[in-house]
Amino acid sequence: MPIPLPPKARAKAVQQCRRETVTAIDWLGLWALSVGFCAIVLAGIADLMGGDKTGAACILIGAAGIMALVFYAGAEADRQS
Repeated sequence: MPIPLPPKARAKAVQQCRRETVTAIDWLGLWALSVGFCAIVLAGIADLMGGDKTGAACILIGAAGIMALVFYAGAEADRQS
């Protein structure tokens, strides 16, 4: 039965760096960017393919409203913590 060797110092440092990087990512901001980009693409499709400027505006306003609600709820949760 093989006995695993302990990890070297460099491997330990790399693992620690990866853990710090993952915890440093702002997931809410990343989510907001993805919602914003999706809304822009959908509004562009509605405007260019269908010629529906009102629908494109509603898509953008709806996405902005959803992001505002989520950020407001996140700020309230941070204040309570």
